[in-house]
Amino acid sequence: MITNSDIEALASTWDGVGRKPKQGKVSKGWTPDLNPTQQKIFDDPTRNILAYGEKGTGKSIGCGHKMVRHCYENTNAFQICIAPSIFTGKEGIWHDLDQFILPAWKKGFGLEYTESKLDPETKDRHRWIGNIHGEWSKIVLKSIPHASYVEARVKGPAPSGVYIDEITNCNGREYYTYPAAQLMRRRDVEGPMQFLASCNPEGPSNWVYQLFWDEVINKETGERDHDYAVYHVPISENLHRLPPGYIEHLTKVLKDPIQKRRLIDGEWVDMPTGQSIFKDHYVRDLVVRGDETRQTGILPVKGFPIEVGYDPGTTNFCISFKQLLFVGEKLIWIVFDELNFVGSHRTYKHVVARVLETMDYWNRKCDTVFKFNHIGDAAAFTTRRQDGSFDVQDIEKYSEKRIKMKPCPKGKESIVGRVRMVQGYLDDSALFVSAKCKHTIDMLTLLSSKRAKPGEYDPNLAMTPIRNRYIHQFDAMTYPMWFYHTKSRLPSRNEIVKPQIYTVGSDPR
Repeated sequence: MITNSDIEALASTWDGVGRKPKQGKVSKGWTPDLNPTQQKIFDDPTRNILAYGEKGTGKSIGCGHKMVRHCYENTNAFQICIAPSIFTGKEGIWHDLDQFILPAWKKGFGLEYTESKLDPETKDRHRWIGNIHGEWSKIVLKSIPHASYVEARVKGPAPSGVYIDEITNCNGREYYTYPAAQLMRRRDVEGPMQFLASCNPEGPSNWVYQLFWDEVINKETGERDHDYAVYHVPISENLHRLPPGYIEHLTKVLKDPIQKRRLIDGEWVDMPTGQSIFKDHYVRDLVVRGDETRQTGILPVKGFPIEVGYDPGTTNFCISFKQLLFVGEKLIWIVFDELNFVGSHRTYKHVVARVLETMDYWNRKCDTVFKFNHIGDAAAFTTRRQDGSFDVQDIEKYSEKRIKMKPCPKGKESIVGRVRMVQGYLDDSALFVSAKCKHTIDMLTLLSSKRAKPGEYDPNLAMTPIRNRYIHQFDAMTYPMWFYHTKSRLPSRNEIVKPQIYTVGSDPR
């Protein structure tokens, strides 16, 4: 009796005409022409790999070469590619395989492969690739437009590799769960059976970011799961392959600042879900000082204390380092450092250790001993946790009394008042942020207000932030500001100095 396994074994060596591939082993020393990060992805055996980057980086090309390598080096290999639409797949990874990737392997040492064939019923495309064992491996492209279709479309086959093209355009975790669950069952495959995906970045709220960043951190140790690897494929490595003026063209076309940060800078940034609270007040070029790519930013000023703001929590702990300075008769705030653990569980012991490290770093960096004022949410002093302790007790205990925290008063109008206060500082050019404080910059861009319901009027609604991931950085930044604003007094200075707030310096951390 012929079993399904027998049929599968026959299919793995058949290209439709019943012959075996002609080529033998690859010539010694040949390898695809890859950029440095593409090469790292090409050689990485990690079970789950995400390659992301701005437009034009060559991330899908690098992934395509990795797939061909898998098919070539293994007998009976079966590689599935998935795209969110027929057009995306055909003109994306399948086009790259046809025009660039497979021809390079054929030119390199004579790799044999068949023409692409289309299944008229499923619209799947497939081709056979000769492998090092003198047999055929198969690669299939499936277009799956909705997450609800994924399980049925991948059920049954036992692929030895899965690749998702433009995974952030795939509208659900099913695009990972069901294909990845099919791996590890393929017979006679000796190389790693991997889930591979590529994309342009979207926002931290996207399920892909949550899967490859937020959820792979061990909540007890803070260590990353070694079965998940993430690579930023930078456009700087691929400029020699792009037409002249490519980036300049994108800069002119992409007017939306969020799209620019995603598709030109390669950042994971969410679109505002409501009206951006600081949209009419925050001008990045006026507020942000330094250059993150060159590791420059604002330096704290000797002689003035450092105000450390805390928004504590086991999964959303944020800390903001800032100073209140005098420029002539004008008072200004500078935000020069931050710690952000939003969506990532951290023990208080771990967080406090990071705060102390940061304090020591700035003392060494500036060759001085700063006075640190620690100001946090008043709830840290009044809200008892399930274990019977208070946030402030643990923070002070783990710091061995180096941190003595003061409560920021939080009345009924605290949030609205702090929003108006920051808007006023921005309007008055009295708030500056280091280019290295990415989370603070994102907060000023993306913190959104609640939407009014039809027929509803509330003058404070536009000043009331939505409870999302950015509110925690807002709280940490504004607690010290609000503390002095409501106390109507200023922090004491060690000595009178003329601050150089526009000076930026390197930060090697």
